[in-house]
This record gives sequence, structure tokens and C-alpha cells, in this order.
Amino acid sequence: MIMKYPVRMIMVVGVLILFLPLGLTGLVSGREAVVLQKKTDREIYLPMILCEEIPGDYEEEMLKVQAVLARSSLYFYTEQKTEEELEKKLENFKKNIKNARYQKIYQRMEQAVKVTRGQVLVWQGKVCPGIFHRVSSGATRDGMEALQGISYAFLTSVDSRQDAGAEEYLKGHYFTLESLRQRIEEEYPDVQLTDEPITDQIIIEKRDSQEYILEIRVGDKTVPGEEFRRKLELSSCNFTIQTFDKKIRFLCKGSGHGLGLSQYGGNELAKQGKTYRQILSVYFPDVQCKNITVLDNAG
Repeated sequence: MIMKYPVRMIMVVGVLILFLPLGLTGLVSGREAVVLQKKTDREIYLPMILCEEIPGDYEEEMLKVQAVLARSSLYFYTEQKTEEELEKKLENFKKNIKNARYQKIYQRMEQAVKVTRGQVLVWQGKVCPGIFHRVSSGATRDGMEALQGISYAFLTSVDSRQDAGAEEYLKGHYFTLESLRQRIEEEYPDVQLTDEPITDQIIIEKRDSQEYILEIRVGDKTVPGEEFRRKLELSSCNFTIQTFDKKIRFLCKGSGHGLGLSQYGGNELAKQGKTYRQILSVYFPDVQCKNITVLDNAG
């Protein structure tokens, strides 16, 4: 039962929910295994993290994939944050952790964690975060292209055409001209808008090779596409802007930022008989799955 766990553990569990989408640099060097200092057995946090991250009815091999990703991010982010910093970040999470639905899926998550115990993603000898999204646009994004940094070179673009079968593959978000202008003014109070139609003042300036928007001009300001989609609560920043039935439609392809693992695509591979290691190798071809050697702090 989730209720058995102490508050401190619950707070640490929230790390991935708050920090997961993107990481910066790795942790420590290693050869056959990655060596980290032990503060607590972090494995006990992972089933709850999985309950938050992935549908409970997904294939067992896909749950194992998510367990490896979650463990990787848990080690990556907690090694970079002090305990006090984490407690501040996770204050709101404590209010939401008591969720009855965990009881139905917790044992499946616990088994996935047990089978993959100690396994993390390693790139160039360092632990890297387990980055994922819900549904891709048919292929995942290249990290260096999307994020403009060598630290993201472990995120390569791979084919995920099976995602086209997902219910979330295409989704329209609708605004009236008035509600869209109001939303833009609320989210970007420093942007200067004219009396022209708001659709003439939202201009897509740059896309990446998978058609996700890198830069979009809003009034007199150019902003990142991912920022824009979060502020308007769009399902992805791979979208077109259309006038539809006297409303403005943002027609989005995929769900999430499109980087790393596609959960839907990975689950489809699991249905085809792929193992969790094979699925990881598809979405992270330049990354290795290794075991952590955990050492107690000694003085």
C-alpha cells in the first residue's frame, strides 16, 4: 500500500514529475558498471513514480522500459539536488500522492522495478536522464537539433511510425479570435499586439526536421515553440494553425515534446514481442543499459 511510505520518500518520488522532460549533463564515469554513492535504496521510490508516468495496462516489457527510464532520471536529478532543494520543489506533490488508483496497478509497477533492478541508461560513461513523451509525430526528435546542445546528443531521431495508430496522434485545440487574443495577452503580458487579427500576429518561424516548431513569433516577440505550446496547453508543438468553423484551430500531431522514448510506440513494439532491452535500443541507439554499482558512503 502506498500509504505505508514516509513523507520524505513521497517527496523524493516527485523528482521525475517535476524535472523529467529534459536533463543537462551526466553524472559519473564507469566501465562495466556505473558507481554511485548510496544515501538510500532508491528502488523503493520507483513503483510510485511509474504509477504517475505510464498507463497501468501497458505491456509488461514496456513497464520495464519505463522502470529503467525512471531509475535513470531519479539518479540523474537527485545527484544534482540537495535534499532541501528537493523538499521545496516537491511540496505540492505531497498533496496529490494519496491516489486510490495506485492500489490497482502498484504490483505491476513493483514487478517491473524488481526485474530491472539497478539498470540505468548510460551515455559516454555517464548516467543520462530517461526522457520520454506520450506519442511521437511518426519519428522522434534529434536532441542536438531541438535543444541546440552537445549534452543532448544521446537523443537521436528514430522511426516510430506505429504512433500514427494512437488516439492522441492528432488533436485539435480550438479558440475564438477573442479567447485566443485574451490568452496570448495573459500569457505574454510584455508582448505588443496590434489591432490586426490575432492569427496574423502568430507566425511560425522555424521548425526542426520532424516539423516540431522551434521558434514562433507572437506579436513583436519570438518565443520557443515548446514554451508556446505549454502556455496554450497544446498537446504538442508540431502543429498547424487553421481557421475552422469560425474558430482558430491548432491541429497538433503527437503528444508531448517528441524527444526520447515514445511510450505508445514502445508499447506497440512490446505487443510485437520485443523485450524491454530491444525497445530501449530502438529509441536510444547510442545509449547503453548498464547496472549501477551502489556503494555506501564511508566517512
